Amino acid sequence: MTQAQKTVAKMKKATDLAKLAFHKNGPKSFKNGVGAVVVALAGAENNTLTNRELIDVLGMGRKGVKSIVKKGVRAELLVMGEADEKKTYTVSLSEEGKKVAEKRMSSDAAVAEKVLAGLTEDELKALEAISDKIILNVKEMGIHGKKKVAYKHNHHCRKHAPKNCKKRH
Repeated sequence: MTQAQKTVAKMKKATDLAKLAFHKNGPKSFKNGVGAVVVALAGAENNTLTNRELIDVLGMGRKGVKSIVKKGVRAELLVMGEADEKKTYTVSLSEEGKKVAEKRMSSDAAVAEKVLAGLTEDELKALEAISDKIILNVKEMGIHGKKKVAYKHNHHCRKHAPKNCKKRH
C-alpha cells in the first residue's frame, strides 16, 4: 500500500468516526435527511431556500429532495410555499423547525468541539487548509459530491430496453 493510500484510508476512517459521533450525539428527532434540510435552512437568509437551491446544497436529485421535504412538512418542521419559477417551490423552517434547528446547531457545535479536542489552533487551521486542497483536487477530477439516483424501471419494458428487461411479456 502506498503512503497516499494509507493516508486516504486514515482520512476515511476519521471521517466515518466523526460522522458516527454526530449521529450518536445529535438530536434524534429527524427522519432520514430532514436534519440536513433543517441545517441548510437554518443557515439561509430568512430560513428559506427554493427546492433548486436545496438540490445544490444537498447534492441530491429533485425527487430525493421533495421526499425529504414532505417528511419535514409532515413532522411540522418545514413549510412549503410558492415560487415564481415553474417546478420550483420554497422551503422554510416552521416555528418548531427553528427550535429544532437551534438545538441541532448547538449539538453539532458541541460534537465538533469534542471531535477536534486536543488540536491546537494552528493544527485546526492546517487541517482546514489541507481539507480545502483535497476538496479542490477531487473537484478538478470532475467529482462534485452529487449523489446519483439509480434509475428504477417503472415503465413498460418494451418502451425502453426490451432486451435488457427481465420481465418478458
